[in-house]
Amino acid sequence: MNILSYLPLPLVRLLAFFREELSEKRPGRFTHTMQLWAGCLLVVLISMTFEIPFMAISLAVLFYGVQSNAFYTKFVAVLFIMATVLEISSLFLIYKWSYGYPLARMIIASAILIGCMFMMRTHRLGLLFFAVAIIAVYGQTFPGMLDYPEIVVRLTLWCIVVGLYPTLLMVLLGVLWFPLRAGKQMQEALCARLDDALDHLATPAAPLAEKYVEREALALQKLNVFCMADDADWKARSAWWQCCVSTVTFLYTTLNRYSGTAPRALTDRLRDEMLSLRQAIAAGQCWQSRWTLSDDERAIARQYGLENLCEQLRLLGQMDPDTPPTPAAKPPSMAADAFTNPHYIRYALKTLLACMICYVFYSGVDWEGIHTCMLTCVIVANPSIGSSYQKMALRFGGAVCGAVLALLVTIFIMPWLDNIAELLCLLAPIFLFGAWVATGSERSSYIGTQMIVTFALATIENVFGPAYDLTEIRDRAIGILIGTAVSAVVYTFVWPESEAQALPKKLAAALGVLGKMLRLPQQEPATQRSYLQLRIGCHAAFNACEEMAERVALEHQLDADARSALLANSRAVIACGREILYRWEGASAPEPRLAEALEHYAASLENGITASVAPFEYPPSLAAHAQGVMQQIAHLPDWTHRAALPAGKQAQGTP
Repeated sequence: MNILSYLPLPLVRLLAFFREELSEKRPGRFTHTMQLWAGCLLVVLISMTFEIPFMAISLAVLFYGVQSNAFYTKFVAVLFIMATVLEISSLFLIYKWSYGYPLARMIIASAILIGCMFMMRTHRLGLLFFAVAIIAVYGQTFPGMLDYPEIVVRLTLWCIVVGLYPTLLMVLLGVLWFPLRAGKQMQEALCARLDDALDHLATPAAPLAEKYVEREALALQKLNVFCMADDADWKARSAWWQCCVSTVTFLYTTLNRYSGTAPRALTDRLRDEMLSLRQAIAAGQCWQSRWTLSDDERAIARQYGLENLCEQLRLLGQMDPDTPPTPAAKPPSMAADAFTNPHYIRYALKTLLACMICYVFYSGVDWEGIHTCMLTCVIVANPSIGSSYQKMALRFGGAVCGAVLALLVTIFIMPWLDNIAELLCLLAPIFLFGAWVATGSERSSYIGTQMIVTFALATIENVFGPAYDLTEIRDRAIGILIGTAVSAVVYTFVWPESEAQALPKKLAAALGVLGKMLRLPQQEPATQRSYLQLRIGCHAAFNACEEMAERVALEHQLDADARSALLANSRAVIACGREILYRWEGASAPEPRLAEALEHYAASLENGITASVAPFEYPPSLAAHAQGVMQQIAHLPDWTHRAALPAGKQAQGTP
């Protein structure tokens, strides 16, 4: 009998989650891991050779800065340089005008923190302000620990080196020496998705879960943005490449549910065209094809639900690679409601409150070693309660792993080390594992970052050689635990931002996109590309809804019955929406009545969570695609029951 059968179900799910995350295969992940691993070892070597303090901060800069492709790494490096200038300038201003006045110093630092947290929430360059907020908070620990202003100034000047040399290092590793080009990653990702589609076409199997399919599809869209910014050839032929990405996404998502009943002649021809497309993408070339469907082939393809797939592939093969791109609208720098939505300033004030509670506590008990509690309050600050809980769990889990690892290393290995070479040999496998975790998906990557930073804080921070002191491990772990606890209390009871009220509106928006797709003709050449874009938009919308539902599941401000009903209805809407998306594939003509029924349901959900399916009649001669959609619309949950409604604002703790 399997040993997992004897373990509790939550533990089994946790093990399955980590197994999935650690085994994730992503184009460029190995190279990304090697860049991060080599950078960590170089940081340790350089810091210990030149006795540069705050090694953990240098490692954190490296983990945050080395990104999945060269363009993104270069962009983050520029932000880090700007952040270093801003944060050091702000620290010197604070010290100059208020060093001898602790209250004034904290007031000025608080104003900077509020401004940074507000801009992090509302500005496109939120990462820049996040870095400034971190150093502004961290810099306030220097005057408390040291009585000599000269030493504080010296440490602040060291912060320039601590922030800039890892930035230079990550540019050398990620941009110049071993670059990960977005175009190359896109080629590998497109080929991988085509391979998956070909496998399902050749040997039909059980379809993958929709969340995994949508995740891979959205990853292609994200990579396309980087390719547009980083690759000149890609940008020059962006119209064709964008159509290629949309077509491959369509092939991948559609064939995931292929039943394998089409005649061999049609599937062989389709496979040959897909293989030809794959070869062209692997070579970095635009694919051209003269494939056309005969009347008999079109009839067979329509019978087995492959007509639209064949047509989209044919249109891509006959598209002119030099088609001029459609001008893209530049997104605004600030959120549209930045100065009208009170949630943003409340978010900044909540973060400040948590930091001040931690500052007063560790100053009052005169325990400077736990100052990491203030940093924790800034790091785990997320817009909603659920997302904050997720970040807290990741930070706490990573900190526990790093502290336990540091404890074992300090007790059993550190006393036997004599030089830096031996220390690097010890750190190499630890950094490699942390880098592999940190380069995973966003659901778990922060565990790797936090594990390495905590380990470094406890073992090699400001110690230019092997360390043997266990108090650092204790203090860092307790500081993170206190910061997590304080943040949890503050974010739960002070202006909590629950997503329970926003989830139905999110679902309504997703159904609205789906309704637009039902109104669009699939078979007309002028609208086929728009149909693909709307289809991808549906995948993105339902994926975002599912992620929000996972966060709402962590919000315990709701009544248990109301939360269960809300989640059950939300998941039912997502499941029905996905089924409608696939069942509508291959429809010969739009069905406005179905779109109206779906939009009526979405409008009701948007306005007051009183959604129910309006009765409507259709003739018996309705097409099979429309009948399948009509059945799914009829299965949409009824939200009019009181148990299905989330708690009111007062019950959630919002004013």
